[in-house]
Amino acid sequence: MSYCVNPTCANPNNEPFAINCASCGSNLKLRNRYRASRPLGKGGFGATFLAADEGLPGFPSCVVKQLRPNTQSVSVLKMARELFEREAFTLGKIGSHPQIPRLLDYFEEDSNFYLVQEFVDGETLKQEFERRGAFNEIEIRKILSEIFPALGFMHENGVIHRDIKPANIMRRKQDGQLVLIDFGAVSSQVNKPSADDDPSGLLTNFAIGTPGFAPPEQMAMRPVYSSDLYATAMSCLYLMTGRSPKDLPHDPYTGEINWKGQVKLSDRLRVVFEKLLQQSVAQRFRSAEEALRALESGNISEEQPPKPPSTTSPPPAPPSSVTVRSVTQIPNSRIQSKSGNVQGYENSGMLTSGHTRTGSRIGTGSSELKGGRRVIVEYNQGKRNFANQDYSKAAFGSATLSGIVMSRSKLVEADFCHSDLTGASFQGANLSQAKLNGANLRAAKMQRAILIKSDLGSASLIFADLREANLQSAYMSKADLSSANLSGANLKGAYLSQANLNGTNLCGADLKGAKISEEQLAQAKTNWGTIRPDGSKRLF
Repeated sequence: MSYCVNPTCANPNNEPFAINCASCGSNLKLRNRYRASRPLGKGGFGATFLAADEGLPGFPSCVVKQLRPNTQSVSVLKMARELFEREAFTLGKIGSHPQIPRLLDYFEEDSNFYLVQEFVDGETLKQEFERRGAFNEIEIRKILSEIFPALGFMHENGVIHRDIKPANIMRRKQDGQLVLIDFGAVSSQVNKPSADDDPSGLLTNFAIGTPGFAPPEQMAMRPVYSSDLYATAMSCLYLMTGRSPKDLPHDPYTGEINWKGQVKLSDRLRVVFEKLLQQSVAQRFRSAEEALRALESGNISEEQPPKPPSTTSPPPAPPSSVTVRSVTQIPNSRIQSKSGNVQGYENSGMLTSGHTRTGSRIGTGSSELKGGRRVIVEYNQGKRNFANQDYSKAAFGSATLSGIVMSRSKLVEADFCHSDLTGASFQGANLSQAKLNGANLRAAKMQRAILIKSDLGSASLIFADLREANLQSAYMSKADLSSANLSGANLKGAYLSQANLNGTNLCGADLKGAKISEEQLAQAKTNWGTIRPDGSKRLF
């Protein structure tokens, strides 16, 4: 059967190989390739369909996800589209893991937005529970031992799932392995729309996850890696009791779930669950790997990081529009406030006042410090040249590092989210998969820098020198590249949607496969050497 994906179609069922819908006349093959056969589900802003890829021999099955907001609000449509775009970028990055569906295609057609993903044949843990009943401790331990490695892989790549629940964990029929599905919530951290923009609150689930399964800091728009661990443990409670989190008793003074009387667990697993379900982030496991080690060994460390000193100045307010990478802080970058809540953004002032992000004291010398912490401390002591060093996975979030020199440094997966890097020099540096979203890189020198798969979303790159830089598959949505020099740059597959390219020098740049509009190209400077998104060259 062919199924029409037009949301307004009155009768979407059609003959197997029909070309157009008999009811509404819509084309039944998306991109002249994907034919939907039946709906799989729908949510606040999208719908999913089982489809066949008729562009490959044997017409293999796939899943097509369509942007479909249930509102005409411009702000909600914009928010949903941004979530969808980020989901595509995220899946393209982490889809190499065997427990995460691969992204197969990504396109727009007739003003609609589509993702095509690997089809996972099986049933969700929620469906499995409804079919067979409660899970025992042995089965729960097996679930945790399978989920933690997948979460660890995601977190290492700077991604928080944010919607872990039984309905989003699939048991693959082929090998019985658990697979994480539905990555719509990882796409961006966005504020909940106002009642005027979205009276039904239909994007709330995608902004903050599922109430009950999501921990307090995530409901407050400040998710961290251990938020996924909390949600995983809460999912296991559902599988053992059949009770939704909102139906479990809780302490009216602390808000903690009184789950211990609802399940029977061995002492070892009970201690693991106690740590997974702590309301305070500082009391939980710091990583999925740590949780897995505790599950396998039963060795739970009771040591907690000391509290930082009180400060009279409040933490900086987050920007109004923040991408997923700005909330995916590395495990050692969390800052504990006096109330026990995690501040979602790093404050370099807290670091330079005498504390590392782990709460340990900085001595008079900084040799014991690593990566971003050492750079920030030494920078504030007057040092400016950090060239030819390895700062892989270092964190610099929200730091002010104007004029810093990091030429030829290795900065793979480094986190510069919202940092002030005005006039900084990264000439020849390796910034592959670095997080630079929201950073101020005005007039930065980045000639021949390697920025493969880096996140530069909403970054300010006005007058930046990116000549011959490698920006292949970089995410640059909403980046301000006005008057920047990208001549000879490799921008293959780069995502430049809504980027400001007014006066940007793209002469000789390779834009093959890049997501960029003709209107944007018209604003930029191009020449005969500019390779356009379709792979062609033009004489100007």
